[in-house]
Amino acid sequence: DRDDYLAHPSAGERVRRTDTVTLREIARTGGVRQIQIVISDGLNANAINGQLRTLLPAVRRSLRDAGCGVWEADVVVRIGRVGAGYHVGALLEPEVIVHVIGERPGTGLDTTSAYLTYGRDERGQSRWDPQLDHSCTTAVCGIHRQGKKPETAGGEIARAVVRLLGQRP
Repeated sequence: DRDDYLAHPSAGERVRRTDTVTLREIARTGGVRQIQIVISDGLNANAINGQLRTLLPAVRRSLRDAGCGVWEADVVVRIGRVGAGYHVGALLEPEVIVHVIGERPGTGLDTTSAYLTYGRDERGQSRWDPQLDHSCTTAVCGIHRQGKKPETAGGEIARAVVRLLGQRP
């Protein structure tokens, strides 16, 4: 629950055990593509409610325009942290996770960030692990109506993903 999430930083870093079965079934049937979008309310569900309707179509459109393959089903993690995206990566094995999280509660800005992680090492092997070091992740932050507009952030996220894919082994 949210109280446990706030009291214990490791809470929200993993997908529930019952949901891992569903995600493994998706992976087993070959449903995962190059890029998987994960959405978490994080610390600020209002941010997701306020930004996602504009941000998500902009991200999808920009990624498609760049020639990237995006899985059509998003994974939604309630009360999730950045590590939950790594856990999804370990279960689904996409090349890239784009993890959109609500952040900065109490500011009145309802800020969203996108954490972009490439899941392969220099040999092309999977490095997805729920304990993946955060230094492997790039963030596009400050997405809100009074700052970086969601429709603008969509293009920035796609350009960063294209750079990640261009640097792959």
